[in-house]
Amino acid sequence: MGFLNPLLLAGAAAVAVPIIIHLLNRRKFQRVVWGAMRFIKASVDQNQRRMRIEDLILLALRCLILALLALALSRPAMKSSTTDLFGQTKVTGVLLLDNSFSMGVSDGAETRFDKARKAAEQAIDALPAGSATAVLLASDIAQGLIPEPTFDLNFARKNIREAKLSDRASDLAPAIQKAIETLKGRAALRKEIYLVTDGQAAGWRQLGDIQKSLEQTKSEIKSHILLVGAKEEGNLGISGLTVAGGLTPVNRPIRFEVQVTNFGKEEAKNVRVTLGVGSEPSGDEITVPLLRPGETIGVSLFGKLRAEGFYPVTARIPDDRLLADNKRTVVCRAIREARVLLVDGEPGTEPRDSETFILGHALVPVASLDRENYFVKTTTISAMELSTTRLDDFDAVILANVADFPEATVKALEQYLKRGGGLMVFPGAKVNVGFYNDVLFTRHALLPAALGPAEGNADQEEKFVTLQTRNYEHPVTALWNNPGAGTLASARFYRAFKLEPAAANQKPAATDAGPARTVLRYADGGPAVMERAWGLGRVFLFSSTADTAWNDLPVRPAFLALVQRTLGSLVQRQDEGLNVPVGQEFTRQVSLDLIGRDAQVTGPAQSTATRELRRIELANGVPTFRFASTDSGGAYEATVNDPPVVIRFAAQPDPRESDLAELAVEDKEKLKTAASVYDWSPSLSFRDLVEKERVGTEFWLPLALLVLALAAVETWLAQWFSRQK
Repeated sequence: MGFLNPLLLAGAAAVAVPIIIHLLNRRKFQRVVWGAMRFIKASVDQNQRRMRIEDLILLALRCLILALLALALSRPAMKSSTTDLFGQTKVTGVLLLDNSFSMGVSDGAETRFDKARKAAEQAIDALPAGSATAVLLASDIAQGLIPEPTFDLNFARKNIREAKLSDRASDLAPAIQKAIETLKGRAALRKEIYLVTDGQAAGWRQLGDIQKSLEQTKSEIKSHILLVGAKEEGNLGISGLTVAGGLTPVNRPIRFEVQVTNFGKEEAKNVRVTLGVGSEPSGDEITVPLLRPGETIGVSLFGKLRAEGFYPVTARIPDDRLLADNKRTVVCRAIREARVLLVDGEPGTEPRDSETFILGHALVPVASLDRENYFVKTTTISAMELSTTRLDDFDAVILANVADFPEATVKALEQYLKRGGGLMVFPGAKVNVGFYNDVLFTRHALLPAALGPAEGNADQEEKFVTLQTRNYEHPVTALWNNPGAGTLASARFYRAFKLEPAAANQKPAATDAGPARTVLRYADGGPAVMERAWGLGRVFLFSSTADTAWNDLPVRPAFLALVQRTLGSLVQRQDEGLNVPVGQEFTRQVSLDLIGRDAQVTGPAQSTATRELRRIELANGVPTFRFASTDSGGAYEATVNDPPVVIRFAAQPDPRESDLAELAVEDKEKLKTAASVYDWSPSLSFRDLVEKERVGTEFWLPLALLVLALAAVETWLAQWFSRQK
């Protein structure tokens, strides 16, 4: 027989009830002395024996009825059965359908996701009549198509057929945990999980936790894993696309850095990389002669933004089996000009002696006759003039060796940063360290670090420190991860302040202050440049001078790129959110007149007929547009009518998802200890496989019918035995 549940044990205990009633209600006789009794004694003895037999028959029937009823309620079944006359064990299940990035791999006819939907329908078809199932989409999150088990299996099939592939990353642990939570505690004889996936190793990054969860619940929940799709040995993908120059001016060549990675096991030759701006299918292009297995190569391509506004820029390579990573899109905002205020703390007697002389030329690296037409416009003032200058007229403010300034100016800088302004700080010999540390760092939390002691001697050239040579993690310095971009390590620093950021657990004094980040390090690991977001703006703090008083970086070729990229980060602080990871909510502050208006959003795979609406509402007192449905990689467009306002943004997939390496054989064997694992194909008879593992035919229906028949017999006999004789 099959399973015994508590109902059977309770029913067995209930069998004692008729026996107890029988004992309590045994006929009691009162002895009466009567002379004529002896004449009927023989008749009484005969009737007493008959009544005892009748009572025992009724008692046996009643006990049998209770025992069979308890057995029927426990739904007994046979492990092996050759008949479906009485139906199989009903199943309560959860079907997990992997719709992550790698499921888009095609064999030329259909994708892995197409096959997965067919396999999922087979799993539904394998459920016995009367079963129920939930359906969840599995990627790095669990999305409920049918969150709770439904008995409408046709509805489940419909949802599976209409399920959409996403570009989300793959992490199966959340979906499996959600399935276990859905089934736990349910009153069902048979509970099962069906996971349909492609077996990509990246999806099993938490294999140990998954195996442990399945092991702990396998006595209650049976798990089936169907692996779809053939092994794919080769794949090229675009793993990165960034604006290399930092700033994106109108009608000027803008350099974009494109990273192409060979995720396959064979070398690739003559890979054509193109760049398209806006609706242009392609513009600049370059051919990568050779890409070895596992190699990433960065190439530079140029594009022009024709007018002010937001532009999607797309890099492409030729199509292969995984289409999703053959292109990557970023959105950038074209600007007419960038206005920079240079505050010179040490003007000098000659222009060349000025603290900002080299800095100004790095910001505007053109001949004097062309400065008027250059997109960066600089204005230089003395430290004394700072308090009377309107900061909102500038996109960025640069303090170069400024000693200190009044509290009113500090407040003005706070408001300027809160509204989206940018601040760059270069220290020097004239700075008031106490003011910078006590006021700007501690009290107002404007600076990302305090100025520690100045180390080194600027009057000699024998002892110096250099900058890091690799592993640039910040977007401003990521350019130098490409050896073709030159180097920062040739610069020599003779004297510099030690930057001392706040402890990780120390909360900034100002609520608008973001966490401090290291932009650039010295060779010994100490921070050379740090930054922090502040309100809608950003602050960069350098550890040494903007001129050659303490270092020779300003006369090195890399200085121009470093300053331009830092300025770009300041000017386009609000625009950095235009590009979000796939699945992350996009938010952008908009003008007050858009509050309560609806924005029509078109995604990468949508037409104008399938636009989604999003209402622009206040968030923390600021009018904000939000859009969370960024499951597809590519460009999105949000449009508000009357007057027309267009917001463009892009979602970018995790490049690690392009690695199609399969789950290792030894890991599969570990998984098989906690679940049944099948390599699915259209010819696989999944129903036959699972039926062999399930408890077979249930016998509750015939037992229930037998209980009814015995109850009828017991009723008839009780009436028959009670008649007058």
